[in-house]
Amino acid sequence: MERLSLQKPHKPPRELRVEQNERVSTELEPRSPHEQFLIDRVQRFGDDCCFLCGAHIPVGNSQRTIEHVFPKWLLHELNMWDSSVNQINGRALHYRRLTVPCCLTCNGVDLSGIESRVRSAYRDGIDAFANLDRLDLFLWLGKIYYGLVYKESLQPLSVSDQAGARLVPVAHLESIQFHHFLLQAAAGVVQWEHKSPGPASFHFFECLDSDEPEFRFDYLDDLMLPIIGIRIGKIGVVAILQDWGRSEGVRQPQIDTAKSFPLHPTQFREVYARLAYMSETSWSNQDHLISGGNGFATIMTPDPGDFAGTWDWKNFAARLAGAWEVPEGAIFDGTNGMSTIGGGGAPPNPAESMHVIFVAMFSKIGLWPYANVAPSDWTNDGTVS
Repeated sequence: MERLSLQKPHKPPRELRVEQNERVSTELEPRSPHEQFLIDRVQRFGDDCCFLCGAHIPVGNSQRTIEHVFPKWLLHELNMWDSSVNQINGRALHYRRLTVPCCLTCNGVDLSGIESRVRSAYRDGIDAFANLDRLDLFLWLGKIYYGLVYKESLQPLSVSDQAGARLVPVAHLESIQFHHFLLQAAAGVVQWEHKSPGPASFHFFECLDSDEPEFRFDYLDDLMLPIIGIRIGKIGVVAILQDWGRSEGVRQPQIDTAKSFPLHPTQFREVYARLAYMSETSWSNQDHLISGGNGFATIMTPDPGDFAGTWDWKNFAARLAGAWEVPEGAIFDGTNGMSTIGGGGAPPNPAESMHVIFVAMFSKIGLWPYANVAPSDWTNDGTVS
């Protein structure tokens, strides 16, 4: 993701150019836009610091709270409070324990209103969710993205070595410093020159829903690219968190077709993989001119450029196979690949229910979430009981 390269600021109003995808490489101090503009809001690490503003809140401090990375209201809505997620080392962790340290102000004031508005939109359906204020949506999704990385920076890679290496090293948190800087908009101390489109692109998809908790939620992201996909009930969103709206006009047959019917979980993972691949191949670093000082900063919206790149099925197949949790050869034979969605000359391919099993084109195995279901357990109509 983005790393910072700071150039010497001009005289007041202070300005700073922040370039994504490069480490801080300057002898100048201060070394971050937080210190340059926000004074008392910095990116700090560890269990004694607020993940959002950096305040020192050790255990026992009256200002210390915990923030659920996936909000409590969502876990209860989807009956996921007792469900588990596999971390990047394969170790299971209950969603309710996916928490990060957070100060009382950030939790109870800055984030609380955002959660309330997002919860209300979720309950009103996909149209209301898609019409959320773009700032709220960026901050809600961006907090989840950053919160997960922060949580993994607190977790040991090995249970037997609690003081050893972390699941995600602090160096990676440092490399996404600019994303953390953008999150300070939750407190109203960072803003961008134009409210729309803002830092992110959003792609919305209606999805099939179920009464079974394990089918109602999915989350995907990329440590090396600021993109996430989240499916909550009937609502699916893929967000590229720092392309400044560049991908929203994309026209791609399968993506267009996916917006014409409710998506099966397998199909939502396909649209995520397609958008992630296109974002990766078309990614270009951006300079961000920042002005302000005395605790406040304004980001001059950069020209996002064209959303253009080269499609290579071989490279895309690796990403798609990862999303579907199957071998690459099961979905790509070296020349031809597969889609579960339709489009590009193929008719739309809606599924009647979540129990439909999509089968790999070049191997008789099911695609996620049925990659581990043996064919002997399939019913005659291609579903799982």
